[in-house]
Amino acid sequence: MSTRQHHVKLSTAGLAFRATAVMVAALLLSGCSSPHPLLQPETYLPEPATLQDAVRCSTSTDWEPAATNPAALLKGRVPDRFIPVDIVRCSLDSATADVTEDHLSGDYAPLLAALAVPSERGGPMSCLDYGETLPGIWLINATGQAVNIQWPMDSCDHSKPDTAKALAALTVTSSTPAPKEGTSTTP
Repeated sequence: MSTRQHHVKLSTAGLAFRATAVMVAALLLSGCSSPHPLLQPETYLPEPATLQDAVRCSTSTDWEPAATNPAALLKGRVPDRFIPVDIVRCSLDSATADVTEDHLSGDYAPLLAALAVPSERGGPMSCLDYGETLPGIWLINATGQAVNIQWPMDSCDHSKPDTAKALAALTVTSSTPAPKEGTSTTP
């Protein structure tokens, strides 16, 4: 092989390499690096929460199948035109299984905005594996009707952070132990 033929082969190989590098860079810059739309999480809002005659904090956890939960414990989104005048946070002490009902006051707008954010499901599944014990959130309107609200969740089934931030910004006005499940509050 002559020197000229060898030089042409090297130039062709170098040109092919450069062309491939330019194509890869163009694909990356043109959006081929973003996830395919089918891999994006689906967003949704749960069904509106059912109006209840009272708040029922419970030691039930979200690990219990929905079919075994009383209707009052089934959670949903804030119903349209529902205006809360009181908010109750139901917190579980995992060491004692005691539940505390905290009545909260303050500016409810940030909490309502956080609760209106859609949840996600599906999408790429690269999730950290950790559990959360989320407090229950009950909203009460002026007529005393209450709704049990579902926290907005991400595609890994973890709570979205704005709800916890909004709850933390509210002031506890009263705190009482909640009756244990299966017990009566009447003597």
